[in-house]
Amino acid sequence: MQLAQQTSVPEVERDTPAQEVLEGVSSLIRAVRCIEHRHLWPDSGLRRADASVLKVLAKGGEQRTGEIATKLGVDASVVSRQLTALESDGLVSRRPDPADARVSLVALSDAGQRRLEALYANYTKHLRAALADWDDERMADAAEALRRVAGAVTEAAESVRRVNTSTGD
Repeated sequence: MQLAQQTSVPEVERDTPAQEVLEGVSSLIRAVRCIEHRHLWPDSGLRRADASVLKVLAKGGEQRTGEIATKLGVDASVVSRQLTALESDGLVSRRPDPADARVSLVALSDAGQRRLEALYANYTKHLRAALADWDDERMADAAEALRRVAGAVTEAAESVRRVNTSTGD
């Protein structure tokens, strides 16, 4: 599968390492989405956004809708609609927050945990197959590099958001 060995815009010369990182990340995202559409989502019964919500709950445990929305970088109303669908599918449960009965606490159900585990097991299987010639050390190095890129980009975005919030922009 040869997704993008060229620049995003053929007439634009690669003039900085940052452009190369951006192109690499973009190529990776396209490749992952290709695998998702062909192999993962049709079988899982989940949409990407649903899996994101379930993953936040799996990592952070029971939490409020607003906390989930903040972690995903979306509006709480978006998460609220997703949670309604996930709850009707039995993948999450809600209960009143003892500290504030106007607010619900959302938890991942056992069925949600199983669905998420099956999805990630399938992801892992496809990734292992795609990187069959990579040893565990090379995979760990790649994972660390990706975490560093994601962390730096996330921190930069949060810094911009803090500046914009404090200046009213």
